[in-house]
Amino acid sequence: MKKRMMPTWVLVLGMALIIGASTAVSIPPEVGAGTPCCSITAIDMKTGIVTAKNTATGGTFEFRLGNAAQIKNIKIGDQVSTDFQTREVTVHSFQPVDGILIKKPMPPPPMK
Repeated sequence: MKKRMMPTWVLVLGMALIIGASTAVSIPPEVGAGTPCCSITAIDMKTGIVTAKNTATGGTFEFRLGNAAQIKNIKIGDQVSTDFQTREVTVHSFQPVDGILIKKPMPPPPMK
């Protein structure tokens, strides 16, 4: 009785799918988050309000964390990405945390 050999291309395709799926599952969440545009400049531990500054324009904005208990996981200088359309904020700290804008961003300072 003859043994049937599986074509090489089927084996290669199967391995590629397995490697691709395992890579997609193992990518940390911050890799998929927005590109950081800003950094935290102040944290009010009493009110839970965090202030961040856009590094390109100099404009500032305030936000609250989605989970107030996570305020201890962030620090001044942490990178932040924002989506001003959806008002979502992601802090790229050791453990990424999400927040929501509470004020519209301030306009950048006038150009001289």
